[in-house]
Amino acid sequence: MAAGKFSFTGSGGLRVSSGGRTLAAAGDVIVIGDRVFRLAEVDRVAYHAAARPHQASYALGLASGPVRSRFVFDAFGRGGELDDARETWRRLVELVESAACPRIAGAAADAITAGATARFGGRPRIDADAEGLRRCRWFTGKVPWAGVLGTDLHAGQVRVWTGGPEPGLVTGMAGWNAVVLPRVVGIMVGREKESPGKH
Repeated sequence: MAAGKFSFTGSGGLRVSSGGRTLAAAGDVIVIGDRVFRLAEVDRVAYHAAARPHQASYALGLASGPVRSRFVFDAFGRGGELDDARETWRRLVELVESAACPRIAGAAADAITAGATARFGGRPRIDADAEGLRRCRWFTGKVPWAGVLGTDLHAGQVRVWTGGPEPGLVTGMAGWNAVVLPRVVGIMVGREKESPGKH
């Protein structure tokens, strides 16, 4: 381990210390400082990573109603710290992706289908409603669900592909629920194909 900055337990738990703060994860609970987040109750997530030779930076954000927190930790290429940080990050993302993201995506898709607007990412934000997706700017067009060909996460961005050589919509992974957008798109595109009159 890297001088106590990262520690793993035999039960799959982990602990990270950075900048005088601590993140601890065990089971379906993540504690950031003095804030406790049960992943079954979390309604917003954000995570992203940036790596350079001999240096990496990771950030995780969790929110439940008005309570929210972000945790950032860095690693440098000495004494195995980069390897410990990478493993810690992998476990955190797997935990959030399995215990929170599917439920958040399902709830967002249900709300969209019922007529609400869901928001993903920060600047530029992407809004989704029953008709499709649009960049949150004045006078921008909407991409209908039938026009969405796919989504991916790449280089810190969430990209929505609509057929051109460049993605039709892009938002940063660091914004709230941006990383959930690909799941929501998958659900909504599937519903679009299954709806009457769409065959």
